[in-house]
Amino acid sequence: MRRHRILYIICYLAFLAPVACFSQKKNNCLSREYIIEGAQLANQSYTFSKLAYFVNNQSLALKNVDSAILFIEQAILSIDSAIMLASDSELIAIDYATIAKKYATRSYKLLKGYKQTKDLTTKQDFAKQATFLSANAVTEAYHASFYFKNCKQQKEEKKDTVINTAPKQVTKLDIDQTLFALLDEHLHEKTEDDKKEVAKLTAELKKVKDPAKTEKIKEEIKKIEQEETQLELKDKNAKVKLDSINAQIDKRDKNNAAVQPQETIFSKSMKRPADEWDKDIQIDAELPMGLIYQIQIGYYKNLIVSEVFRGLTPIMGKTMPNGGVTYSIGMFEKGADAQQAKVYVKSLGLTDAFVIASYNRKKVTLAEAAKLEKK
Repeated sequence: MRRHRILYIICYLAFLAPVACFSQKKNNCLSREYIIEGAQLANQSYTFSKLAYFVNNQSLALKNVDSAILFIEQAILSIDSAIMLASDSELIAIDYATIAKKYATRSYKLLKGYKQTKDLTTKQDFAKQATFLSANAVTEAYHASFYFKNCKQQKEEKKDTVINTAPKQVTKLDIDQTLFALLDEHLHEKTEDDKKEVAKLTAELKKVKDPAKTEKIKEEIKKIEQEETQLELKDKNAKVKLDSINAQIDKRDKNNAAVQPQETIFSKSMKRPADEWDKDIQIDAELPMGLIYQIQIGYYKNLIVSEVFRGLTPIMGKTMPNGGVTYSIGMFEKGADAQQAKVYVKSLGLTDAFVIASYNRKKVTLAEAAKLEKK
């Protein structure tokens, strides 16, 4: 198995070498094909990692791990190829591809660790974590594919003698993809926080001698682990949504059909010029005067690139004392429109979303805002 794997990697790299030597200008559209291939390979690794986690027979579990390692190695090579062939203008795609590679690499290390340890509990833990990480690699790789150029679409555009300079119209699909991206980020952050909290409580449990405190800590750990199970289910559902969105976007690109914008509640958001859809997020900026409703979607530890929010302009961010950022999307004049937008956002999984209001740049309660709206 090991010899076959090494031989495969050598052959694969030999195949990639001439591709890498071509001009980026001619081949950067291949990045999308490589990143999708990487997502598919990571998905295969996810399947075998999951099998290894659930199978009780150790011999069979080890074979599944070997298969998972082989596929995740291939996935890393494909993702690397996508990054290597990307053009300088595809920075967002490269960012997501890099995240996908990190998840895939971490999964690979855990799978290797599975083979090296003899402790069955540790093996189970490694297989479980590898399953989760490979699923995240799939999600991020598909996400990156949204931002890489499409080879087929480029060929069709060359045949067209009419150059369309009109800005891209934002559709419901674009907004759904945006909200999925935010949900995915949100789930990742919550999962990482839960893991840190469990590790902290476990360390504390070893030091505590009081039976009452011990029982309380155990209950807290159990509660977090139950939440983790729910997060894994949500992550799985989010992955299904992403696959569906990716398939629809791919179909749209292949058909090269004119994009017909679909009305969403965000169409009622205060307008900005079409060429400002991809402008930077307004961090700690002043709001316009008058009564303003927004949808606060949550707190994020890291800055999120503006392109992720396409279709949800304007985007406002407020820096928190600990360095994180709270984001608010949309800008509505009527409370009813804001409430409808909140329902739409929450229906896609961002359940922490809520409506906020301000009047002449000062925060007001929704009750106060309702009275001001009637004046």
